[in-house]
Amino acid sequence: MYSKDFQKFVENGLDKYFIGTGNPNSDLLFIGKESAISKENMQDRELYNRNAIDWNEHIKNNTCEILSYPVDENHIFRKKKSWGKNTWSKYQELKNVIYQDEKRPYFIDFLEKVFSTEINDAPDRKTATANKSSLNERKTLFKESEFIQKFPVVVLACSNYIQNNDNVREIDNIFKVKYCDLEKKVYSKTNWFFTHYNYDKTKLVIHTRQLSANVNTHLLNDMGKVIREHLIKLELIE
Repeated sequence: MYSKDFQKFVENGLDKYFIGTGNPNSDLLFIGKESAISKENMQDRELYNRNAIDWNEHIKNNTCEILSYPVDENHIFRKKKSWGKNTWSKYQELKNVIYQDEKRPYFIDFLEKVFSTEINDAPDRKTATANKSSLNERKTLFKESEFIQKFPVVVLACSNYIQNNDNVREIDNIFKVKYCDLEKKVYSKTNWFFTHYNYDKTKLVIHTRQLSANVNTHLLNDMGKVIREHLIKLELIE
């Protein structure tokens, strides 16, 4: 069920780093900022810290996480009335555009088609107070991981946590791609995405803002169309 690259990624991560969630055999990798877990939420932090251990057990037993389920009245997204604003609901919306799936109210199934992880391995409820000291270490991990590098589509939904500018070319360097000016989209100061491809255009890397709160609907739709067209060209979807 699991590739050797993923098994190695998990094995090396035991007691060291967060792996992620979703389908590791998928074509889409979504990378966010950090998991939104407060310092006081010890239960969720324990689950976060067990992530590599849990994946190791899944590998041994040939099992998997639950990848689709309803967001019922008892779910944290409903209790806090954050559905439609939080990151996972935006990921769900983006997946629906990519695969042209019909929207199902209060339902998660994007994990069936996506593997999701974080660029900052330091959970915090707020970006402003998150410990960002290990960002460079995490970026090196991604650059050297064959599992991370194998995805034909990577969405860097982590804003300024990673940079490509006149002085720093982190995205180019980490993912072995080059910026494509033809497909950039800027809707406002806080809503934008930029595309990057490798030399033979078998890998697409999109850099965008954190996908939560007031994300422009056109951004999700346009970005989803770019990703869909890329997957069609690679004959990964029809």
